[in-house]
Amino acid sequence: MKRKGVKDVSNASETTPQWFLRGVEAALLAPTAVNQQKFRFEYVGPDGNGVHRVKAERTFSLVGYTKMDLGIAKCHFEMGAGKDNFEWSCQ
Repeated sequence: MKRKGVKDVSNASETTPQWFLRGVEAALLAPTAVNQQKFRFEYVGPDGNGVHRVKAERTFSLVGYTKMDLGIAKCHFEMGAGKDNFEWSCQ
């Protein structure tokens, strides 16, 4: 199976903070149901208070398990990115 890259599961760019890239890379190492990696991370940017926001969402899968997989991927993202660098966006 071909492994997905950072750009396949995120909106990472040359201006995205390094901690975001480390978080996505860590999430890509997370175990997922049938190795589908059906999740996506979006760097939203700082809000009015200067707090960096990240949005995480699951993508469609016929197999299911995406809700559980997203939780596992988010946990790995936090470990890679450093929880003090951002807050999850509810948008």
